[in-house]
Amino acid sequence: MSGSKAARWWALAGIVVLAAVIHVLSRPEPAHEVAAPVRVWSRVITLTAADGRATAAIDNGGPGDSVWLDRGDGELRVRAGRVGTAAVAEHGASARTDSHRYGGDRLRACGKAGDRAEIRCTRWTSADDPAPDRVERALERLLDRYDHRTGLWENDSSTWQSANALTTLLDYVTRTGDRQYLGYLDEIYRHGAVAELGIPRDTGYNDDELWWALAWIEGYDLTHEARYLEAARRIVDRMDDRRASFCGGGLAWARTGVDPELRPWEQVNSITNGLYLTAVAALATRVDPALRTTYLDRAATTWDWFAARSGRPLLDSTGLINDHLDRYDGTCVLVDENRRWTYGQAALISGLVALHRATNNPEPLAAADRIAAAATGSGSPFLDDGVLTEPSAVNCPGPGCRDAETYRGVFVRAYRELLDTGASRVANPEFLTRQANSLQATADEYGFRWQGAAAADDRPNFATQAAALDALLTLRIRS
Repeated sequence: MSGSKAARWWALAGIVVLAAVIHVLSRPEPAHEVAAPVRVWSRVITLTAADGRATAAIDNGGPGDSVWLDRGDGELRVRAGRVGTAAVAEHGASARTDSHRYGGDRLRACGKAGDRAEIRCTRWTSADDPAPDRVERALERLLDRYDHRTGLWENDSSTWQSANALTTLLDYVTRTGDRQYLGYLDEIYRHGAVAELGIPRDTGYNDDELWWALAWIEGYDLTHEARYLEAARRIVDRMDDRRASFCGGGLAWARTGVDPELRPWEQVNSITNGLYLTAVAALATRVDPALRTTYLDRAATTWDWFAARSGRPLLDSTGLINDHLDRYDGTCVLVDENRRWTYGQAALISGLVALHRATNNPEPLAAADRIAAAATGSGSPFLDDGVLTEPSAVNCPGPGCRDAETYRGVFVRAYRELLDTGASRVANPEFLTRQANSLQATADEYGFRWQGAAAADDRPNFATQAAALDALLTLRIRS
């Protein structure tokens, strides 16, 4: 190649490279969220930025809702006046502000529901803006996985884990006083068959339904709205025809005909009957006086079934709760006495605490203490270096894990209920604090394991997040 041709070739190559660099540098920066979304009465507020400009948006809202940008100074104080307010139009559900240049300034997105006073804002576009505490961040990440279209979390097919996620959310409201999250309670109630049946959809499993009853009872406690109490009663009152004739009247796991291969109507388990005990005892202290005896009698009969009748094999001599009884030659027997779960212990603890509160009788509380002592004391199969584990969950973490992802969160809630009585000789705050402090997050999300750094196989989902949040609530209790 001659010198002149080489020079022309290199000149052409230089032009191509320069053009590519100019193209890359001038290409619009893709829009991205510069702060985690926040929520106010189930509206979602986001701050999005690109090319030195930012916009604020509100979604899942209604007419009259508004969103805007705040501009802050170097001390993260709001300068006078809002920037670019936008309102949700009639028949609309979302609104977005125009984009505004912020350069070296700090911006944040703020929004409010039209019929509410509360305002919620994202963090500032500034690295020195401190994050909310880890409990609030964990709650917001749980709500990232909520599906406003279905009223469930991540299209939860069984629905019961969504009932637990709602209960976790309501526990947050109860223990922090931050009532703006009650918007989710109202929204979930309006989905599916809740108004008619008390449940979003009929799965045929009695325990699935009873989890919803407990969620509605807590919703009633927070709002005093009769619709939530009535939803719980609708669920509980139709359980009488689900009793297993072969097992002394204990509630079967599911209705006859559900899942013919598994035949859950021939299994009577501790979780279903423990949930029923909790629900009827709780209702006894909340319904009209004329109805209280009915629910109290059901609670007493259920505990008698556990303590002295066909359900007695579920109460192991170690103090732990066995999982289930199976139909065998016309009666019910304990087949696998070593199959135990943390939430099975929890259901009886919660039920006995509710029965104690309804009767002021110390005996149920003493029985709850025995279970708690066995589950958290020396020799417990559920503890690894003092932190809760689930030894029967051989498929966890992983795609085959599912139900067990929620169990330890249920146990922590029940243990906290026992502690809240102020009369337990076993429950102590140190146990709860140990669970909370053992948790390690990745981007404020928590997986199945409660100890050590997250491994590649431990992928968070809404159920693992809700269970971890149950534990973290120990760190955020209103004084």
